[in-house]
Amino acid sequence: MKRDLAKVIHNVSLLIDKVDDLENRSHRSNLRLVGVPEKVEGPRAAKFFEEWFIQKFGRDSLTPFFSIERAHRVPSRPPPPGGPPRPLLMKLLHFQDRDIILRKARDCQDLTIDGRKISIFPDFSAEVQRRRARFLDVKCRLRLGNVPYSMIYPSRLRVVFGGTTHFFDTPEEASSWIEQAGLRGPAAGDNA
Repeated sequence: MKRDLAKVIHNVSLLIDKVDDLENRSHRSNLRLVGVPEKVEGPRAAKFFEEWFIQKFGRDSLTPFFSIERAHRVPSRPPPPGGPPRPLLMKLLHFQDRDIILRKARDCQDLTIDGRKISIFPDFSAEVQRRRARFLDVKCRLRLGNVPYSMIYPSRLRVVFGGTTHFFDTPEEASSWIEQAGLRGPAAGDNA
């Protein structure tokens, strides 16, 4: 009986991982924009952002068939006055355009719409976002120490320090390494 239960638990875990992987593959061409003021995109969000990306990054930097299939706000209540705007999700026709936009956005220092700074991210499943969010304190400490880092799909932290590349699968591993490396910055939970 215990062996059967363990097998069922193992199979359910495998199926959950498989469904999450399928969800992330279906998001391969998606972007998540954070900080875009509410209603600035008007009734045709896809058209607005097609023109904005072309104006911002140049027609020649995108693929010849650049197109946004859909664009919409995260479905929830509109924020109260003065509250942060809802994230905007968009599905591009080609995943290559998504990669180009992410690369250009990373290099661009002044991504603004209607005077507000925006951020552009790949759109991942809720599970991958939750796993990546666990690294927020560590990434803050790395930023304060001016240490370059990046996240590798699904949720692995890559840090380049002293000419060596380090990989961390958990925030605890990364935090321990930061302390051993003697990097300054607030530890998790500090109010600095």
